[in-house]
Amino acid sequence: MTQAQVGILVGGLLPALFFGLAGLCQKWSNQHGISTGVYLVSIGVGVVMVGAVMCLFNGEQKYSMAGIFPAIGMGLLWGLGVVLVAVAIQHYKAPLSTLAPLYNMNTLVTVVGALWLFSEWKDANLLRLGLGSILIIAGGIFVSS
Repeated sequence: MTQAQVGILVGGLLPALFFGLAGLCQKWSNQHGISTGVYLVSIGVGVVMVGAVMCLFNGEQKYSMAGIFPAIGMGLLWGLGVVLVAVAIQHYKAPLSTLAPLYNMNTLVTVVGALWLFSEWKDANLLRLGLGSILIIAGGIFVSS
């Protein structure tokens, strides 16, 4: 396996599996009468556990305020998104199988942001990104209609 292939496995396929299983845990948890605050704190405990293991086994511990603030922002934004999905499942009985394709259109926000903020447009295949984006949008429309 090439280094690029390992990177795709480690950073793409395995996270897709973990995020998919996390979605199933989300609905499972929300079906058992947990309040959104307790639900989010419980998720936080899981994240802290993973972070603690990483701190123990990752020899070099680096940090900077310039890196910490965007990480906190990520947690805040992700937490808000997770709460809204939980509310849709608990209070509006929205099916996870419809919600997941819609909230995973977040990929488009990330792609546009990375192209603009990090100047990734210089190295990206914009035709493939454009066609892939159209397919993502079409899938979201198809699933939600």
